[in-house]
Amino acid sequence: MKHRGNIIFDLDGTLIDSSDGVVAAVNYSLRMMNQPAQPPEIIKAFIGYPLSQMYTHFTDIPMEELYHHFQNKAKETIVASTTVLPGVSEILRRLYDEGYHLAIASTKIRPHIEGIMEKFEWTSLFSAYAGGNEVSRVKPDPEIFRLTLQRLSATPGESIVLGDTINDILAAKAVPITVVAVASPYGGKEKVQQAKPDYFIENISELPNLLTSTILMSGKEG
Repeated sequence: MKHRGNIIFDLDGTLIDSSDGVVAAVNYSLRMMNQPAQPPEIIKAFIGYPLSQMYTHFTDIPMEELYHHFQNKAKETIVASTTVLPGVSEILRRLYDEGYHLAIASTKIRPHIEGIMEKFEWTSLFSAYAGGNEVSRVKPDPEIFRLTLQRLSATPGESIVLGDTINDILAAKAVPITVVAVASPYGGKEKVQQAKPDYFIENISELPNLLTSTILMSGKEG
C-alpha cells in the first residue's frame, strides 16, 4: 500500500470525550485534600491542558499530592467513562485504509491511551503513540510530537498534527509541523483560531477531503 503520510492525533476533544472520568478524578483529588469540589463545566474547560495548569486555579495544595489522588481515581474512571466523538472511528478506519500512518500524542498517561485504544478496537490502526508520562514537558512543549515522530520513523515534512487546543497548535508550530485544528466539544473555538493553526475544521469528517485537496502529503511507498 502506498504510504500517504503521517497523522498525529491529540486524544481528548479530538478523538474522544473522557470528561466525566476526568471530572470525577479531579473532584476526588480535591476532596481527599479537603478542598471544595469544582463544577463540571469549569473542569472540562481545562481538559487537554496539563493538570498542573488546572489545579492552580482551584487550590494552593502541592501538585504532587493532588496528582497522586487523581491518578488513583483515574484508574477507575478515565477509560470506563470514555466515549468516541461522532464519526471518529469511521474516519480513522478510512484514513488507515487509504494508507496514512496514524499516531496519538496525548497528555494522558500511556496506560490510559492503551486502555482507550483497546476499548474501541483501535490498536491495529495506530502505528505509534506517546503519553504525557513519557516526556519531561507536556504540550505546549513540542517534546511529545518529536517523540511520536521518532516512533513513527517520520519527518515533520511528511506529517501533520490534528488537535483541538491552543497547546496542540503551539507545540506543533515549535517542531515545526503542519497543524490542523478541529472544533472542540469543550469550547474555546475563538481562542484556538486566534492561535492561527495552518487549517481549521469544524468536524473530523472534513479531514480526509482536506488532506487530499489542500495538504501535500508524502508520496513514498510504505
